[in-house]
Amino acid sequence: MPNYIINIHKTDGQYNEVHTTDCAYRPRVEHQRTLGWHADGVDAVNYAKKNGYPDADGCKHCSPEAHRG
Repeated sequence: MPNYIINIHKTDGQYNEVHTTDCAYRPRVEHQRTLGWHADGVDAVNYAKKNGYPDADGCKHCSPEAHRG
């Protein structure tokens, strides 16, 4: 199970992107919050949506199964 983080700043003013901690496209440390370990990107995005990030979306590079935007 990968460890996930979320970008606290919205990408293009629309989405808070969810990334694995080893994603090359993850935000700088000061712009991320830990989401913890999840089975996949869909689970991590759903967790983020339930915990204060209703506009969460998966990164198209590391979590394509959860990428909608």
